[in-house]
Amino acid sequence: MEKTNKKVLIISIVGTIIALLGIITGSLWITVIYDWAITKILTLSPSSISNDMWKETPIPMYFKFYMFNWTNPHEFNASSNVTPHFVEMGPYVFREIDYKVNQVWNDNGTITFQRKKVWFFEESLSNGSLTDKITNLNPIVATVGFSVKHKSILIRKMINSLMMRLGEKLTLTKSVNELLFEGYNDTLLEIAKKMKTTNMPFSKFGWFYGRNGSESYDGTFNMLTGSTNLYNKGLNKQWNFKNRTDYYESSCGIIDGSNGDLWPPLPNNNTVSLFIPDICTVLKLSYANTTTFQSVTGNKYIGDDKMLDNGEKVPSRQCYCPNGDCGPSGTLNISSCKYGAPAFVSMPHFYLADPSYKNAISGLLPNPEKHQISIVIEPTTGIPIQVQAKLQLNLLIEPIQHMSMFENINKTYIPMLWFIQEADLTASYANQVKILLILPTLGTVTCFGIAGIGVLIFFIGIFVYIRQKLRSEDNQVLLSKYDGDIRNRNDI
Repeated sequence: MEKTNKKVLIISIVGTIIALLGIITGSLWITVIYDWAITKILTLSPSSISNDMWKETPIPMYFKFYMFNWTNPHEFNASSNVTPHFVEMGPYVFREIDYKVNQVWNDNGTITFQRKKVWFFEESLSNGSLTDKITNLNPIVATVGFSVKHKSILIRKMINSLMMRLGEKLTLTKSVNELLFEGYNDTLLEIAKKMKTTNMPFSKFGWFYGRNGSESYDGTFNMLTGSTNLYNKGLNKQWNFKNRTDYYESSCGIIDGSNGDLWPPLPNNNTVSLFIPDICTVLKLSYANTTTFQSVTGNKYIGDDKMLDNGEKVPSRQCYCPNGDCGPSGTLNISSCKYGAPAFVSMPHFYLADPSYKNAISGLLPNPEKHQISIVIEPTTGIPIQVQAKLQLNLLIEPIQHMSMFENINKTYIPMLWFIQEADLTASYANQVKILLILPTLGTVTCFGIAGIGVLIFFIGIFVYIRQKLRSEDNQVLLSKYDGDIRNRNDI
């Protein structure tokens, strides 16, 4: 009987301990334990899960280029009444792998690194070949003209004479590969560099020449890891060792925003900032709605009419206008970022831009489904679910006196190309995200389930104790009756 009581006591104590542990752990799970666990998982560190996914592109990512072929350049050059017409060609699809290299982990909660992007042409996914010929504005001629338009008449005449002797034309025809990655030699470029008309550092011209496989092209980033504040994770603190650029004035030159592949939790953000080294600044995307992909729900942010505003709707954006001179809303002047070239970025097909851009040319058909910039981010973890980064590169040409190629033309923004950087969360990674999202419920249910088991064990102990007690009392009654019977027989 004594041994049984001890067993019952042990069972009850064990049940009580399990129940208390379950209740305490369940109560602390959401408020303390889950926050600690999710912080450990999401914070970037040399040994973290998030670092394994970030240091090399974990999901398929594609770069799709669309080139604009100018079909009537001779007519445009001969008469100011002719509207330039363009035919879109492509897409020319490249698979992209993004490596984070030369990593240095700093004591102040940041990491310094460079990005090495490698592209592989995917002909089976493309509508065309890299040998396709594209006719469009001559970027070197346009840049030289833009750089000397305010110079003296003598200098403009000298440059014009030089370009005529070299046989330069307002337009040129090159293959897609030459225009994108391979590049091409140009005598005018060599002369312009010697004359310091341009500070372009490359021996050839190509929109992405020298970039494929380069570790230094995009610059050096200093980014917050989230170790001091998870809600700052992935945000740039410096670029090329400065917290602002000299390409734009005032607040427009501040380095901020995410590189697009790593975000902090964004539970209630109305906007997100995306830093793009190609344009040396940040673009702000606005919250649109929630959407679901791979059964994961995220917040969708899009480029709206304020993203490339000229200062009318967003006064703070006036600092993007050189000398306070803003053009029509819908393009961003990036000439200072692009070696003095008359380069302007817009959304593809001048989507949401001032109508004057599209009215000056023909062949472009803006469509929100095709040309809207968007990114979908899971708000609890900050993991991007879908990325559709889209921009169009345009070059400005305008009349320049004493330069024959520019005298009979209207001021026009010529579309050169546009691209999509596209990435979708795969099913396997989506399942991992789902596990992170159900951890609060799963942990709470599990902990209180364990507590319930502890309570059950405790009551089992009580039940065993009561049953043993009842059996003991029954035995006592039986023994008493037995003793009475014996005494009665003896009396006889």
